[in-house]
Amino acid sequence: MNPQEKNTYVKKQITKALINLMKKKKIADISISEICDKAQVGRASFYRNYDSKEEVVENHIDMLIGEWAQGVDNDPSANIYNFFQSLFQHFQKNSGFYKSLYRQNLSFLILNSIRKRLGIDSDIDASTLYARAFNAYGIFGWIDVWFSNGMKETPEELNSIIVDHINRLIQGAKAIEKL
Repeated sequence: MNPQEKNTYVKKQITKALINLMKKKKIADISISEICDKAQVGRASFYRNYDSKEEVVENHIDMLIGEWAQGVDNDPSANIYNFFQSLFQHFQKNSGFYKSLYRQNLSFLILNSIRKRLGIDSDIDASTLYARAFNAYGIFGWIDVWFSNGMKETPEELNSIIVDHINRLIQGAKAIEKL
């Protein structure tokens, strides 16, 4: 195993160990030593790759959302309708992990990942920055309310609601333009 493969393996083991421990304990009650013991890696390996337990979780969220985004990017039939539906399906498919973030009061890490994915922290013009912020917080708002309400709606039902909402926004904007 070359050094890069070994490091990738170590990161996966640390992530898997922490996620499994979070099912039983609060993240604040999990020690780095406990993660390393469960992952069967040394503490130096943890600190070579991460500054905190939260960084492990945030990197995992980035990876999950990145995989989803890559699927959308590579889908020639992608449009606004299947964009949101696939996003909600992603969160449903990984709901065990995301629900654990809510139980741990770590849902803000989802927002951080969305902000990062949309490039909100980049040095960009104000118009683009605020448009991206609007999108990031809107997307997170929908996800947050859905999880907070127990994910009662299916991704398809939630998608229908958001598409209807977007259509009403467009109609409202057209009406304003006529004034």
